[in-house]
Amino acid sequence: MPSINFNHSHLFNFPRVSIDGSKNMKLLFGIRVVRELANKFALFFLPVFLFQLGQENGFLSGWGLTPFQSGIVLLSVFMASAKLVTFFFLIPAGKFMKKYGFSAAFMLSFLAYAVELIALRFSAADPQWLWLALPADGVATGLMWGGFNTLLSKGARRSRMGKDLGFLQVLLNMTWLVAPALSGFIIYVFGYEIVFSIGVAMVAFGSLLSFFIDFPQEKDSISFKELAFWMGDGHFFKLGVSIIGKSIYDYALYIWPLYVFLILGNTEKVGIVYSLSFLASMIMSLFIGIQLDHEIKKRPFIISGGILSFLWIIRSSIFNFWSIAAIDAADKITGNFHWLFFDRILMNRGKGREAFSYFTYREMIASFGSLIFWAIFAGVFLFTNLEWQGMFVIAAIGTLMSLLISRKHED
Repeated sequence: MPSINFNHSHLFNFPRVSIDGSKNMKLLFGIRVVRELANKFALFFLPVFLFQLGQENGFLSGWGLTPFQSGIVLLSVFMASAKLVTFFFLIPAGKFMKKYGFSAAFMLSFLAYAVELIALRFSAADPQWLWLALPADGVATGLMWGGFNTLLSKGARRSRMGKDLGFLQVLLNMTWLVAPALSGFIIYVFGYEIVFSIGVAMVAFGSLLSFFIDFPQEKDSISFKELAFWMGDGHFFKLGVSIIGKSIYDYALYIWPLYVFLILGNTEKVGIVYSLSFLASMIMSLFIGIQLDHEIKKRPFIISGGILSFLWIIRSSIFNFWSIAAIDAADKITGNFHWLFFDRILMNRGKGREAFSYFTYREMIASFGSLIFWAIFAGVFLFTNLEWQGMFVIAAIGTLMSLLISRKHED
């Protein structure tokens, strides 16, 4: 099997790195990396873009909102509405995948992504274009992640799931190392329109890769009725709560650049901070992923979750470039173990005849979790004086909720 290797040196014994499986698995890794490159390049500063757009256009200012609140509300409304579209679109998207195959679904997902980026580009001059970007975002998400995670779970062997996820994380870290800093510089010099346009070219390449995917037709059926039945099982309900916690953490991290932007003042500095923090975590992912394939007790996972929660609590007390860089690096290094451990359990529990149902319902639960997050996010800034401090406490709670995931029923 062709592999990508780090040669042994006399100083370090680097792990042997390879992508598990056939040509399809290599294509899956390629699709994931291209998608993340587009995300981190074209949409990394989307929270900042939407916040500024809401401020400049006085979104719902007639309701007595301040310019700052207008930015917060537009960001919340856009993201929550997109996730609402995703939640209700996932069942039809799953039926489309079952009928026409994963390749067609992924290609349409990238097409919807391109429509979103084009609409965002024009919305800089006319915010009405956001109402096209919004459903396009929901459709792009619905057609991608349920199917992608199903194929990744089926294609990777249980005995080396950690190694595969660790290597994938290294590849993603490489995109994170470059994309935010480059994107921030381009926005600072040329504006958002150029970034969105370049993103279209990236997703076009992702669509091309999707054309060559050749997995067997899916036979598993999905429905809202079955989701309700699954949620009635205590073990799956507990898993669902952990997924909601992970979703809250993810979206808190998604808006973190907005907080950093408000402190540092421009996108260039924010991008540099993020790229520096990913450098420290890139190699860690590789070593951690390999270790996860051996028997590891849950205590380190619990400790890492506690550290991540503590890091959220102290974020509201940092106000300069180097303290932000330090806390980001600590988050990435700790998070590499915590979320790889989490994802390995999540993936292995999804193996089996009903993998497609499992990962589709996982996306629906995550979408529901994001709706909770964006409602709280808007509410904290509109109805309390807690603002960012309150938001970071919610993120800490979400991180602790992820500790509910269990290896039970992994088989």
